[in-house]
Amino acid sequence: MDIQTTPKEKKAGDIASRPDPWIIEAVLGGDKELFEVLMRRHNELMYRTIRSYLSREEDIEDCMQEAYIKAYRKLRQFNNESQFSTWLIRIGINEALMRIRKGKQMLTVEINQDAEAPQIPDKSIMNPERITMHRESLAYIEHAIDALPRKYKIVYMLKEVEGLEIKEISKSLDLSNSNVKVRLHRARNMMKEYLFKATDTRTVFEFGNARCDRVVEGVLTWMRNESRAL
Repeated sequence: MDIQTTPKEKKAGDIASRPDPWIIEAVLGGDKELFEVLMRRHNELMYRTIRSYLSREEDIEDCMQEAYIKAYRKLRQFNNESQFSTWLIRIGINEALMRIRKGKQMLTVEINQDAEAPQIPDKSIMNPERITMHRESLAYIEHAIDALPRKYKIVYMLKEVEGLEIKEISKSLDLSNSNVKVRLHRARNMMKEYLFKATDTRTVFEFGNARCDRVVEGVLTWMRNESRAL
């Protein structure tokens, strides 16, 4: 049986595929509920941006809410000279910095360091063991990102996690392209050092306990049998 798409569902699908400027115009024209489309579209970007400055989840969510409220109130000030995401990033960062100045909790652990962060492959089909390993790997990387000083953390988050171009990051943070590249390079070096220290390589390919006992017992058994044969 064919599933029919209702006019309402078709309209919702059409709107969801519209570019940001179209939706902004619609919101400013009176369709205020369409601001939800913008929020859902940019929620992950906003979360990761603010997560670069604040550590407590409740603070982050409160900050996101306030940032969106400010964005809605100032929507007429958006002039399409840059991407809407760039404009949102600035609002999110400003709101986060305001909270920091007011004494809200922030996590910044300084570390000094060297080279590139490992890439965790995104596997669509994984068995339970691989899923567990994947989650543990992601947890290590999240901790490493959290350990970055915030001026490096925001650059790393926007480039490596969100996949923004250097040019857009430069506009969002009001930095030169070369400055963004330098911070990104340093962030990668810090990530490499943090992950290297967090994972003690002296324990890789460990061979002990039951496996060790099993091999030793096998050899001893062979030796005893060999002795009897002589």
